[in-house]
Amino acid sequence: MIVTWTLVFELGYLLGLGFVPRVLSKRKEPAATLAWLLAVMLLPYVGLAAYFAIGAPSFRRRARRKRAANDRLAPGLARIEDALQQDEACRFDPTVLDDRRREIMRLGAEVADMPVLGGNAVDIFEDGRAAFPALEAAIAAAHDHVHVEYYIFRPDATGRRLLALLADRARAGVEVRLLVDGLGSFALSDRELAALREAGGKASVFLPVSLVRRPLAFNFRNHRKIVVVDGRVAFTGGLNVGDEYSGRRRYAWRDTHMRIEGPAVASLGEVFAEDWFFATHEELTAARYFPPPRRTGDVVAQVIDSGPDQPQQSIHRILFSAITLAERRLWLTTPYFVPDPAILVALQCAALRGVDVRILLPSKGDLPLVQAAGRSFYDELLDAGCRIWEYQPVMLHAKTMTIDGCWGTVGSANMDIRSFRLNFEVNLIAYGRSFAQRLEQIFETDLARSTEVQKDERHVHGSTRLLQSAARVMAPVL
Repeated sequence: MIVTWTLVFELGYLLGLGFVPRVLSKRKEPAATLAWLLAVMLLPYVGLAAYFAIGAPSFRRRARRKRAANDRLAPGLARIEDALQQDEACRFDPTVLDDRRREIMRLGAEVADMPVLGGNAVDIFEDGRAAFPALEAAIAAAHDHVHVEYYIFRPDATGRRLLALLADRARAGVEVRLLVDGLGSFALSDRELAALREAGGKASVFLPVSLVRRPLAFNFRNHRKIVVVDGRVAFTGGLNVGDEYSGRRRYAWRDTHMRIEGPAVASLGEVFAEDWFFATHEELTAARYFPPPRRTGDVVAQVIDSGPDQPQQSIHRILFSAITLAERRLWLTTPYFVPDPAILVALQCAALRGVDVRILLPSKGDLPLVQAAGRSFYDELLDAGCRIWEYQPVMLHAKTMTIDGCWGTVGSANMDIRSFRLNFEVNLIAYGRSFAQRLEQIFETDLARSTEVQKDERHVHGSTRLLQSAARVMAPVL
């Protein structure tokens, strides 16, 4: 028996050693490479399983496929963007914005190739109890098309209700398209989608997960949440479709979502069109999907999408730049906090410069390993002068940030490496005080339900500290 276990151990070590050149050849960042080397050498069987689940070699091939799909759609979408930028309804006066916001605008236009558009109206919802009725009302009023894209779409009471509504609109002659992620919506089967398809609607899966072909495809996931109705109204933010998001459960998750009217709806429509084309090869660049914009408010907005198919990590670069440009206050809410070195140093430097840096995180996260990794950063952030709170009532799932009461963003991207580099994300940035101050009001309400982490009172048990340290080593691949 001892000999057998010795052979198993030696075989595992040899397998791990054999994979070292493969890990090194990927030319990942040094921290990520080191994490993988430690994993495959110290825990070879577990490490190799994780490598194929999270760092599988098909990742780059899929990225190339997505870039190729985007390139095929690019000419049609470029015409849409050109028309938007020339339309009077999208105009705004850049002189009313300070230099810092104009710098972020220019960066967003460069790295994400998305225009800054004026004339928008944005409603911010603090939870699903308010967001879902507004979403259902907009879909019920659709007369031309409804485009829906979610990472998680559960076949529970909330999901079935929304599917029934989509099927109803399809029967009424409205073009309905539903795109869900293959991993996040794995439980949503063809049986649940049958009624929608029979009614004339279309449903597709972004990179399906097969128990035979792709059982461990954890990367390259579409984490976006987008709904576009008639090219006039859109929804985006942090909410997925499920009972924990809509408020049907006793302990509904706390999240932030938005309803947008105005020119920025077209930008969200472009993001959906790219993802839909990748999944189905159906082009959605016809004028009917992008009607002439209407000026509905005074919010200057920019939609920023990012993903592993893009040469620039758009959302990461914009958040980093916004943090470095903060002068007075920086308030951040995120459910999953695993900052890379650049974001970590930017937050520390902002606090050391005297910026009021406040970070709001969940007290009880749904991913214990990710939360343990996040808590390993607490001491160095607190030492720099950052202040950290943990939200107590329920799971906090909102992803927001405000700078100096004049810049704000809400979207699908978490403040973690996975959102920055491995998943497809989308955020809306608003350059204006009304939007940012509304987010600050919500932030202050959340703080009243949270407990501040005090460094002097932070006594971490040895075993817990060891777990946090171990989780942090794996942070680059979480």
